[in-house]
Amino acid sequence: MAKSKRKRSGGIESPTSDCVLLCDDVLVSQGKHKHTLAGLIGTILVPAFPAIIGGYVAYVRLSNVYSGGQKVTLRLSLASTDDTIMETVSVLPKESDPLGVYTLIAPIPAFVVHEPGRYLFGAYHNGVVPIATSPILLQGPTEEK
Repeated sequence: MAKSKRKRSGGIESPTSDCVLLCDDVLVSQGKHKHTLAGLIGTILVPAFPAIIGGYVAYVRLSNVYSGGQKVTLRLSLASTDDTIMETVSVLPKESDPLGVYTLIAPIPAFVVHEPGRYLFGAYHNGVVPIATSPILLQGPTEEK
């Protein structure tokens, strides 16, 4: 029986994720350390193109995070062409436990979009290996005939 292999980038196993979400805001309870996700984004409506959208907050749940300050790239790309629209890099803590769960909450600054369509918001290990993606639909004004 063949063993399954995890994707590696630079000799280190890639983290795994069960969710990568774009939100309006993420609130963290100081008493119980619970997260409240406000305004989960699946569709973005803009009045005209080009449009400035954001700032948002990324919410990513990760496991299999090894020590050493691994990098996770958060990227929004146009699904049809894979052109990157926005990208930011977060460094995971050096004291990570690969058997634990790590939550990455990162601000996403405002950025410009030039066309409507289906986009992918994703987390990538060291900028290359996809960990998880989430589709986002960007819509502009409809033309009246």
